[in-house]
Amino acid sequence: MKYLTHLLFIAVILSASACNKNSISPRLKTDANLPGKWKVAGNMISSGGPMYFVPVDSKDYVNFNTNGSMDGSAFPGFIFYAIKDTLKISMAKANMVTHREYYYKIKSDSLILSPVGPPFCIEGCAIVLVKE
Repeated sequence: MKYLTHLLFIAVILSASACNKNSISPRLKTDANLPGKWKVAGNMISSGGPMYFVPVDSKDYVNFNTNGSMDGSAFPGFIFYAIKDTLKISMAKANMVTHREYYYKIKSDSLILSPVGPPFCIEGCAIVLVKE
């Protein structure tokens, strides 16, 4: 009986470790405030000091759908997204191999995305979007 218990424990561990924790799936959880159309408003940048906002006159946008798909010109080629946890969002291309992770924060009608890496900014940076 002890042998079977150990064998079952090893089988459970091997099953759990076989999962790809870096992959994203459109069926993962979403933030209720995220779905909708977001227009790029500007960037937060730093040249060694505190970050500051630089507005942009852009028509780029991203549309986060409730089913985990995304479209728009702000992140070309990326068609899926998933909320990884309360801090991170992951975006993937159609091949589900190429992906990017961002720290995200929603404040009223603003969405702030800061790259986790790669790519990432040494001094800090973020994309600021506003909900339309």
